[in-house]
Amino acid sequence: MSPKKRSFWRKIAYLAVIAVLLGLLSWLGRPSTTGTDRHQGSPGGVLAQLREKEQLSQTGLGQIDPAGETIKLATLGLRGIAANILWEKANRYKMKKDWTNLSATLEQITRLQPNFISVWRFQAWNLAYNVSAEFDDFRERYRWVIRGIDFLKGGIKYNQREPRLLWDVGWFISQKIGRSDERKQFRRLFKADDDFHGDRPVALRDNWLVGKEWFQKAEELVDSLGVTMKGMSPLIFRSDAPMCQMNYAEALETDGTFGEVARGAWIGAAKEWDRYGSSDIPTSYGLNIRLSEQERFEKIAKELVEKLEALQPGLREKILKDKRAELTDAQREALAIPLEDRTQQQHKLAAEATEALQITNELIARRITGPKRKEALKLAKEATEAQQHATVIRRYRQVVNYTYWSDRAKIEQENDTLAARKLIYQGDQALAEADLTAARDFYDRGLATWRKVLDRFPVLIEDNTFGSDMIEVIGRYHQILDQLDDPFPENFILQDVIDKHGKRG
Repeated sequence: MSPKKRSFWRKIAYLAVIAVLLGLLSWLGRPSTTGTDRHQGSPGGVLAQLREKEQLSQTGLGQIDPAGETIKLATLGLRGIAANILWEKANRYKMKKDWTNLSATLEQITRLQPNFISVWRFQAWNLAYNVSAEFDDFRERYRWVIRGIDFLKGGIKYNQREPRLLWDVGWFISQKIGRSDERKQFRRLFKADDDFHGDRPVALRDNWLVGKEWFQKAEELVDSLGVTMKGMSPLIFRSDAPMCQMNYAEALETDGTFGEVARGAWIGAAKEWDRYGSSDIPTSYGLNIRLSEQERFEKIAKELVEKLEALQPGLREKILKDKRAELTDAQREALAIPLEDRTQQQHKLAAEATEALQITNELIARRITGPKRKEALKLAKEATEAQQHATVIRRYRQVVNYTYWSDRAKIEQENDTLAARKLIYQGDQALAEADLTAARDFYDRGLATWRKVLDRFPVLIEDNTFGSDMIEVIGRYHQILDQLDDPFPENFILQDVIDKHGKRG
């Protein structure tokens, strides 16, 4: 074949390949179209159908910003480079404290990258935490905190399937406003902020209540999507809303609101916490738990173990006796020495002995012979599973201090508890006004009332959170007595709290 013919057929082959590729691209990438009265719409190519199915298109993610889409087209494929340039500009404006240009640059970044969650999260934190700290006037600080929150809310419009942004709004409103050094002023400004709240009733404008609403929105979105919150333990994630209710009840009393209003807040806190305890929490152990069910599984395990041991009474004691006989003299001696008096070597020997004396349900079941063995193995397996379930729940409870908050939400509703807190608050007010005699009298009555509470609920004495708070109260009482030249009582009414959690003075 002549060179001219080979060149001709090569061109024909190229054209055929190009035609096939164009057809393939059309099949894959053809955009979808909306139908009209005269023409039926098209679902588009494979990629368009996949985007629609997985809700990856902008309409599936959130609102479409015409200005943002125009800017993306104007960058001619250089959107990433443009975004990096804008980020550098934003950092320079921040260093120069040029807040006007900083805000404008942030707006441009979000036009280019509306679905990049880190943009919204990082810059919202920057505004609410970093920029706000540059101002001396707490009103200006508050204004920039709100700008950070509004920035996040703007991101939610374009990312309606991202629960993390909803959670961030809840965190900023609850923690930044409710925990900052200026929380007293911030909470007051937040409650009076008509522009932020709109027609929300004043009674519901507390930052903890509003934060709780946003946390609940995040939970609802997670549940509707059937996903977990990225980068956050479900245990912590689910605790945020009920903890906001707890913090709301605390804040009311800190602000001097007691009586039925405070009681109602604590009743709500108890209900929220119970609901949290009844929710399913995935764990790293491969099972779902409910925090409220520890006692139920402990009871089930106890009953199963009793049934197991009843199959051959006295077997556990016999096994224990045999194990003790196998211990060395040094191990037995180490076990007999009180924990605080043991040497390092004796601690090691005692630990070895304790482990050697462990008797598992499976060990008991394997020692049972005859027709009861199969039942014994089944009971041992079920008992161990129940024990393990209770253990996992106990560990997860400790992370969120579940038992403390459950008890406290109920104890705080009591008349004596409300009265004790009010008396201490009145004592603090008198102390701030330098009326030491009145402060001492309020504290005397308040501490006496706390004694009544602790006698009814001794579990509080064991809790470190309550103990540290009460030590601070006792410290202020000691300060009042010092200024009055009164001696601290020898038989102090809350001496057991001091013995447990600290020393006065």
